[in-house]
Amino acid sequence: MLNPIEETFETKTFAAPNMIVMATDLTDTEELLPHAIAQAKASNAALRFVYAIPPYETFVPEAGKVAYIDPAERARDARMVLEQLAKQVSAQGINCAVTVRCGEPADIVAELVKETGAQRVIVRTHGRTGVKRLFLGSTAREILTWIDVPVCTIGPHCLPPSRDGVHTIMHPTALESDCFISGRLALDLAEYHRAELTMLHVVSPDTAIEPYLDPHYAFEKLASMLPSESENAHIKVHTLVVPGDTTKEILRAAEEIHADMIVLGVHPGLPHGALGKDEHAYSVVTSALCPVLSFRTPERKGKKSSDMVHNACVIC
Repeated sequence: MLNPIEETFETKTFAAPNMIVMATDLTDTEELLPHAIAQAKASNAALRFVYAIPPYETFVPEAGKVAYIDPAERARDARMVLEQLAKQVSAQGINCAVTVRCGEPADIVAELVKETGAQRVIVRTHGRTGVKRLFLGSTAREILTWIDVPVCTIGPHCLPPSRDGVHTIMHPTALESDCFISGRLALDLAEYHRAELTMLHVVSPDTAIEPYLDPHYAFEKLASMLPSESENAHIKVHTLVVPGDTTKEILRAAEEIHADMIVLGVHPGLPHGALGKDEHAYSVVTSALCPVLSFRTPERKGKKSSDMVHNACVIC
């Protein structure tokens, strides 16, 4: 008997969502909106814009004091901005609504996903330095940790969506035990969009262990992730195994095939020893020229984002 996650994949709702949540801080709408509209049109989905007002006071260094911000006033201003954007989106034939609430952004997004039954979240992420660079982004990473649907991150170098839709998809995989789950999502997306799919495994001598150092094993494992020829009739799939630095090779391959989307399976909640892999996931998200759709595989779900502060997200 299939569990709920497997049933969701069987119905392919993650590949063609009927509800998409766009989480915004109001400074990123110019970058987020084109992708949200393109993805909504591609699957005939409704859009829900969400803005969260964090429940704490804001410190103003210039003034040397804590400034009180009226939540009601901020909510009113945010709603006005988002409702104006929603009107523009609705004029393009997309059902669009607005939600403004007080609370931690990741918690508000999780609540909204549960309430609306949304199957995808779109969020902007920015390049960071220092300690924050060890993680998959701040709010974006917490959202990925806390919810069970794919999170589409739009990085600082992400190009506008193609007018021709999604034609090429890349799925990097470390061939972990649950790689079949994220691989299934990549295949479902390729089938829905009639896109070419490249399944990529990077053999890194610095981190790989047997049998992952053997490219023949990697090719066999990638082949085992693919459906039968009859099931795969409408999908053109390429399998690629290359040596080198994981991040560089993922980004290089994505650029070479002009990928319209990268699909990542990730494990939140691994200990600090996994931060090397987390750096790969972070670098892909913040350096990719296309959207990155990350899905938290179900084996390790169950912890709240507040429990994950010292944990990482790694490619599976």
